[in-house]
Amino acid sequence: MTSDVGTTKSLLRGCLLSAAALLLVTATAPAMPAAPSAPATASPATALAVAERTPFARVYLALRGCTSCSHCRTTIRQMVRSTSQGGETKFSDDRVEVRYATPRQVPLRQVIHSLADNRLHDLNVVDVLFEARGTLATAKNGGATFTLAETGQTFPLSVGDALARTRPADGSTVDLVAVVSGWRENAALSLVAREMKPGA
Repeated sequence: MTSDVGTTKSLLRGCLLSAAALLLVTATAPAMPAAPSAPATASPATALAVAERTPFARVYLALRGCTSCSHCRTTIRQMVRSTSQGGETKFSDDRVEVRYATPRQVPLRQVIHSLADNRLHDLNVVDVLFEARGTLATAKNGGATFTLAETGQTFPLSVGDALARTRPADGSTVDLVAVVSGWRENAALSLVAREMKPGA
């Protein structure tokens, strides 16, 4: 359990550092003066940076095992690609990121189990984070739900006491980072909120 908590914190740190680095690049990029006769437009580099910061959704799978050799990386990429329905796969030292640039149904269970049920002798999924923009609501049982923007895909959401004190009202748009629960037990997937910020 301690290892899982540490892994979750490491994933969150990685997400925040990536976002901070992109913001720093954008903030320090030299300004491009607009031509007097034409309105200013964003440069391709700036547009790319914005797209990098704001994909529709991301799934982070923390892994334990070999992810460095070309054979394992190729195998992992093929397994994820076969179930991700258009998600883009990226690697780091100890995790795989599946990025969805545009709105679509995210096959979260299939993506997770493509690696959790793998037959590689030295690869295990340790933890899973899900990041997306959507809206909050209160379910009939009194619990919370999170619905992805534009697609209507909904997950049960657990909000701890620390976040509950500042939880936005039902119907509010939020940027959510959550731990995915239920996949180890092969049960229905749910989300456990770790960060929740008002969306634009």
